[in-house]
Amino acid sequence: MPIEDTQPDEAGSKPITAEDVPKSRRALSRLKRELSDDDLASPGVQKLLLDSLERIEEENAGLKSLREKYHQADKQNGVLEEKLKTSTSVEIVSMGSLAVGAAALGYAPSAWASQPTGWIALSFGVVLTAFGIAAKVVRR
Repeated sequence: MPIEDTQPDEAGSKPITAEDVPKSRRALSRLKRELSDDDLASPGVQKLLLDSLERIEEENAGLKSLREKYHQADKQNGVLEEKLKTSTSVEIVSMGSLAVGAAALGYAPSAWASQPTGWIALSFGVVLTAFGIAAKVVRR
């Protein structure tokens, strides 16, 4: 940055850089901001102040509605995250019981020769598979 850009215009004032001033008010950045009683008595100044006050109140009302929308969205986000946690746990139970049930059904034909074990594996596989499917259906 050249030295000329950082030189103060008046004695005793601080230099103002482009980073210090918001872009929307850069043209008004070097104006004197203090108002005397004579300045406040002027109808033009009063109208400008009232206009600024109305603009700020409208902006404040908009920000209040945004704050309400933020809190509603935050609450909905919390509810959806809890539903996702529950959904994940139900998914784990469902898939686990389907996997064990399918393994038991796959083991049943090889255990069919020793008869009580074959029937136990078949019934255990059917029950766990049905439980896994039911858990999937109930979740939705």
